[in-house]
Order: sequence, then C-alpha cells, then structure tokens
Amino acid sequence: MLRKIACLAAVAGAFISTPTYAAEHNILVLPTAYFPQTSYVSAGDTLEFANSSLETITVTSVDGEWTTGPLGPEQSATIVVTAGMSRDFIHEGVTDENGDPAVTEYH
Repeated sequence: MLRKIACLAAVAGAFISTPTYAAEHNILVLPTAYFPQTSYVSAGDTLEFANSSLETITVTSVDGEWTTGPLGPEQSATIVVTAGMSRDFIHEGVTDENGDPAVTEYH
C-alpha cells in the first residue's frame, strides 16, 4: 500500500512541476500590413516582430504600455506577453480602409 501511495505521489509531482508551454509567434511587419494578421497568444508567449520593410518602423501597443523601439530594415525585437498587457498594436504606415491607423489584435 505504501508503495502505491509513493508511486502516485511521484506521478502527481511530475504533472504539477511540469512547466506550461510558451509559444513563439513570429510577426512580419510589412510596409502596409502585418503577417499573420491574427494570432492567439497567452501569458508567457513571445512575439517576435521582424521588420520586412525598407524603412525604420516602431511597433507600439495602442495604450503605449510597450514598444519594440525603432527597428531598421531586417531588424527584429521580441516582446514577452504578460497577463493583462495590451495585445493590440499599431505602427505608422499600416492603415485601415479609411486611412486610419490599423489596429492589429492578438487574442
């Protein structure tokens, strides 16, 4: 009986101590769009923004909470997703059909 309890405790401990999986999301920043346009992210995931344009760009959350800082052509920056952080972002040059800054949402 004691052996069964020890075995069950070991199995339960393995599940409890196993870290959750964090995903990496690669986002290409094009002159007038992002690719992919939508991603589903969780706290702990990372967003890697890669500038695929010929100009320096800065990606910023709509509330100004985070930014990539200036990214030159072919440069990238990584943002770690935290609980409660704004997941919507913009950068100058990407506009919607009305010519307003396009807001990209990550859920």
